Amino acid sequence: MIRAIAVVTAAMALSAPGAADAHPPVGLVMDSRGFVYYSDLQNVWKISPTGTRTLAVIGVHTHQLYLDAEDRLYGEDATNDDATGRPYHRVWRLDPDGTLSDVIPMRAGYLWDYGDFGFVRDRYGVAYILQHSGGPALVRIGATGSVYRTSLPRSEPGFAIPLPDGRIAITAGRDLLRADPRRQEAHVWQKDLASLAPRVMQVADRHALLGMWLDGEGGLYVAAFAGAAVIRIDRDGRTEIVARSPAGWAPSGGMVGPDGSLWLLEMSSDNQVRVRRVMEDGTERVY
Repeated sequence: MIRAIAVVTAAMALSAPGAADAHPPVGLVMDSRGFVYYSDLQNVWKISPTGTRTLAVIGVHTHQLYLDAEDRLYGEDATNDDATGRPYHRVWRLDPDGTLSDVIPMRAGYLWDYGDFGFVRDRYGVAYILQHSGGPALVRIGATGSVYRTSLPRSEPGFAIPLPDGRIAITAGRDLLRADPRRQEAHVWQKDLASLAPRVMQVADRHALLGMWLDGEGGLYVAAFAGAAVIRIDRDGRTEIVARSPAGWAPSGGMVGPDGSLWLLEMSSDNQVRVRRVMEDGTERVY
């Protein structure tokens, strides 16, 4: 029998006593029609522009989500075999008309080991994958299939996001890295960024920083999960805390909406997942 597993990404499961037991989801995306999608590690949910929440994809264990230019939603379903413990995965796609299909059928192993599909894409459709085998690295897969590998200066890279200048920001424990795939160079950009938000969640350091997203000004937002806060880095490298989660909750991902509202994907210490929207006037709504 194959069932969902908790450890399926470059970052491993939370391990500290009293912390959440599963690695948090980071995917929170909005399509061109204003529908918002997120994962709670068991299902993918959809929030309509009017605020109605419905199930979009049932029974999938996915952490990251990707929307292409045609509003097609991609996610993973990571499982393992109960008898052998062997991991399996597939990549699915949900079309705007509701059609669900497999992009990659179920196969053995972890997705990142294959290096043929990435949920992190730049505006040109170039995919970026974080790998551990052979040493920590950022792998860039071009539109023509060309592959470039950039070695990273920190072990256990977590998540990545393309920046407006073509470089890639990467979380690695408490640090934030920045890589230039064109030059195949990488360095520590923000050392111990997590220290800006003192720890309140008892999680391992490798989960101190999780999901990232951008705003219209090129500002980078980082979910400081251990500190239950969101850190913004402007284009000049200046940092500030722009949001905090209430007691018992911490942000794992997010996005900035077209109206400037801050959408936060939050996970609780007992593994509950929710979305909290903070408007520019400070009013909030929880989904």
